[in-house]
Amino acid sequence: MVILKTAFSLTEKTKAAILLLFIFLFSTASSFAEIPHDFSEQDELLLFQDMDLVVSASRQKQPKNLLSVPVSVLTAEDLHYSGHTSIAGALRYAPGIDVMRMNRNRYAVGIHGLQGMFSDRMLTLVDGMPADSPAFGGPEFSSLPVMMEDIDRIEIVRGSGGAAWGANALSGVINIITKKPEKMEGLFTSVTLSEFGDSSSQMRYADTADKWSWLLSTGYNDSHSSADVLDLDESLGGNDYQRQKLARGELAYRSDSEVEITMGAGATQTDDGAFETAGIFLEEKNELNTANGYIRAHKTFSPDTEAYFRWAGRYQDMDRPSYGSARYQVREHDFEGQVNMTDLGQHSLAFGGNFRCTSLSSRPLESDVFTLAGENVYEHWFGLFGSDRYQYSDQLLFELQLRGDYFSEGDTDWSGRLSTLYGLDSAMNHVFRISAAKAYRQPIGFIRDAVFYNDPLSSGGLDFQFTVDPEMESEQAWSLEGGYHWTIQDHFILKSELYYMWYQDLIGARSEYGLSKAGFPEYIVFIDNTGDADGYGCELELEYDSGPFVGSIWYAYNDFETEYENQSIRSFLPAQNKVGLTLRWRIDQEWTANGQYAYSDLVREDVSEHSVDSSHHLDLTLARSFFEKKGEIMFGIMDLLNKEYEPLVGLDQTRSNPVPGRTIFCRLQYRF
Repeated sequence: MVILKTAFSLTEKTKAAILLLFIFLFSTASSFAEIPHDFSEQDELLLFQDMDLVVSASRQKQPKNLLSVPVSVLTAEDLHYSGHTSIAGALRYAPGIDVMRMNRNRYAVGIHGLQGMFSDRMLTLVDGMPADSPAFGGPEFSSLPVMMEDIDRIEIVRGSGGAAWGANALSGVINIITKKPEKMEGLFTSVTLSEFGDSSSQMRYADTADKWSWLLSTGYNDSHSSADVLDLDESLGGNDYQRQKLARGELAYRSDSEVEITMGAGATQTDDGAFETAGIFLEEKNELNTANGYIRAHKTFSPDTEAYFRWAGRYQDMDRPSYGSARYQVREHDFEGQVNMTDLGQHSLAFGGNFRCTSLSSRPLESDVFTLAGENVYEHWFGLFGSDRYQYSDQLLFELQLRGDYFSEGDTDWSGRLSTLYGLDSAMNHVFRISAAKAYRQPIGFIRDAVFYNDPLSSGGLDFQFTVDPEMESEQAWSLEGGYHWTIQDHFILKSELYYMWYQDLIGARSEYGLSKAGFPEYIVFIDNTGDADGYGCELELEYDSGPFVGSIWYAYNDFETEYENQSIRSFLPAQNKVGLTLRWRIDQEWTANGQYAYSDLVREDVSEHSVDSSHHLDLTLARSFFEKKGEIMFGIMDLLNKEYEPLVGLDQTRSNPVPGRTIFCRLQYRF
């Protein structure tokens, strides 16, 4: 009855999207009965050895055309020739990603929408290790000790990733994968300067010797405030500068017995200007200090069996007036192990688990502010996961992923994904995919344990009450997906995706007005489950790589409908229509030109009754190498079509001042 009631309550557009999806799935599945049971035990990775491999879809290396979930990849070349020094800025040019600029240095990033200041419904990883803020959720890219030139690729999972990566990958995963020392041998220097006086500098040294390899990378980024660049009155806002120091090191040892031990550490120190959150604006700067480390032991037992065990630790010390005028400290330890066994007859298995413990503490610095609970908050996660990839025949395979998680501050829950992939031809140039998935998101600490200190006598007579529902449920997402991957004569790749997601128990805020017992005007905010929602859409992408030209063009339609009008979901809605174009031209052995364009549709009004205008973004760069490609100079212009951005209003996050857009820059790099 619940399913029938839900089905009849959907809008006509949602019904149409679901109908198209099921027609697509049925037409694909109808041919399965004709497939012979003629599987030959050939190595899947050897069969597709010339194709890029992806690890973020199921925690194992798999060819791009045989993934159980849509994955976009930004390569090292894409990132380098884009000219961007910010990870968030580069993500704008991937299909299905919503990127909204909150100020000069802060971005709201979401997969299929749901982006906000605390974008906690997608999971961010660095080399498979958790990188989201344990206190506030979502990616804090400025806290990551990773520089753009050290990134090998960014894999973007567009769809529920909870079955592979855990509770918080509700709408997708962004996995930042760094280069290995052996790919970066020698001394490398880079300096980028903009017309506004912004700078980004890096120095790196990497080397190998016998069984050892190592690297040390340091950097400094300095971005001036909007007030300085646009000559604004600082009393009206715009003091959004950022100064960032980064350092990262890695040491790896490979023994004769196929054991590889990798140790790494990183640190960042970031100073930010003030910004408004939840109606609070304090002029003090924000400081964020992060230190992390990891040890990973990997053993190859045979060509078909491998395993690893990893410890990763993080420490954060935050003085964040813009996050409730409190000083926060976070300590986190994560232990993880995994075993991969391929070629077990027709099966490839992966299984493992992880244990994570997190300590969060806060100390309010001012009254009348949001903050975490005054005492320490201790969290414990324990998860087990497994997957089975079953090769029924040369052209048909099934994949099952299943994961269960226990969380000390919430309920035990599970995630799963079941996929069928079918190739129309023996070369697997035409591959159809059908998937069903389930994922969930536990409330972050800043929501679950938030408190508000308020004195009506000192706040203009207003009694503000902040209440969190102790029975609040975790957010759930159920999805159906269909996809098609067509490799066209080795130069073109056409990918199409269709999805429907049903969100349950989304967490938001409800407000009520009245009079307190003391007779003061009372404003009460309730944080709880505000209702369900439907998300659906399609994405088309055409990639080209031949001779001097590399490029892609894509279109994404992402829609989102809440159960109730003006329902709070703590994030912006997605831009319904998005278009992207990237073209790189290797003019000759020395010159390379790169252009990127992205368009985002109007973002409709949300619970704050504010919409966000449509936007066009165009970046152009021209690079010339010299001294036998040891050096390179690049000139570029970012955001050519936007001289500046108007103030942004939405949710409880505002940008009260314009932000500079169009920027001319120059970059010089040299490898010794």
